[in-house]
Amino acid sequence: MNLKLSAFFVLLLIAGLVGCNRQYVVTVNNQSVYDPRFPAGLSQLSDPNLQGCVNLALAQQNISNSSELEVMSCANAEVTDLRGIEQFRNLRFLDLAGNRISDLQPLASLSQLSGLSIPFNSLTDISPLLEIASLTAAILTGNNELPCSQLDRLQERLGENVTRPDTCQN
Repeated sequence: MNLKLSAFFVLLLIAGLVGCNRQYVVTVNNQSVYDPRFPAGLSQLSDPNLQGCVNLALAQQNISNSSELEVMSCANAEVTDLRGIEQFRNLRFLDLAGNRISDLQPLASLSQLSGLSIPFNSLTDISPLLEIASLTAAILTGNNELPCSQLDRLQERLGENVTRPDTCQN
């Protein structure tokens, strides 16, 4: 009997050690609270869908430092909140098509951003885009609540590199 008990504990110990070798994401109510795959030194993002998109981009591009991420696509990912994206200060192109984003203020500090694709979201204000000196192109179709005056100001800067919503065509 002692031999069986000893063998059981040895197997239990081995199973525990094997299980500890895996990386598990800890979530509460579908919100990631700990992700061992997320590089050290980076802050977790407030939107779990954006977090998942960032995790995927970092893994696919084999990136371990936030300053290395230059291109990211989060199309149709049900993203609603961009807070925290500021830490990816070298982003040059960002695709956020088909989400539910309404606040672009977190993008204002992305001084390297040159291309933004954000059609079919919930935008009502694009003034933060006017603060991005490096921006050269923006796709805004499907955001039919945008003020035409803001689109006019953006188009003055970017010329024909602005794709406007149907409700505000020239």
